[in-house]
Amino acid sequence: MELPDFLKKYADPDIREEVPEVSYSASLVTDEEVAIIMDQGGKHSEEHVAAQIALGDQLIESSKEIQALGAFNKTDRTTAMDLLGFKKQLVFATHSVAFPFHPSSKKPSKLRYGATRAHNRHMADFCSDDDRLMGVGIVPLDDPEFAIRELGTTLKEGIEAVWVPHRAPIEISPGHVDLEPFWALLAESGTPFVIHVGGSPLQTLKAWSNNGRAPTKDWMGGGENVRTKDAALLHQPPET
Repeated sequence: MELPDFLKKYADPDIREEVPEVSYSASLVTDEEVAIIMDQGGKHSEEHVAAQIALGDQLIESSKEIQALGAFNKTDRTTAMDLLGFKKQLVFATHSVAFPFHPSSKKPSKLRYGATRAHNRHMADFCSDDDRLMGVGIVPLDDPEFAIRELGTTLKEGIEAVWVPHRAPIEISPGHVDLEPFWALLAESGTPFVIHVGGSPLQTLKAWSNNGRAPTKDWMGGGENVRTKDAALLHQPPET
């Protein structure tokens, strides 16, 4: 769970003012909660931290989102890891991904991918002091050229997994030929990609079929072509 300046703090100077603050409109976090933490210098109070530590094994079930121990403070996260006994933990951001992942062509790629870079810098820094923390970077796929470039930068930061949107990129498929270098770079580096399962509508949009190649006319070549209408009857010849 990030503080409002999660992206701005690590953004390049030329875009910093244009990068939006993190919005909590999709969560249970209130603006009042956030304001209190920011007024304390972007930290939980000593009393709050002590109360969280006193929860012991009940820590994971008793506090959530921005009030959780180590939600946004990497020193506190190490304390939480010690209390809970985790050997490894994938670390995902929450609401800061909304802007980079938003499916809008109205925002310039420089700004969206600049916010992507800021996210990944911050994530790498957050996980840098504890080798149990495995930072998950993000890369939207809407602009293949920017996506490939940012992936290369992200991997150099020490990110251990890359989160891509569960939706189709704008107007193209994730399997589009222009994105082949992106997937090749992931494979060559041995870095897994992750997605949010079940986050997209079930309707099949045309973009999913736009892979940059000519349409497939059949499933099997050779002596006989097999198409969709034939598939329902394929079992009959062996059975008769």
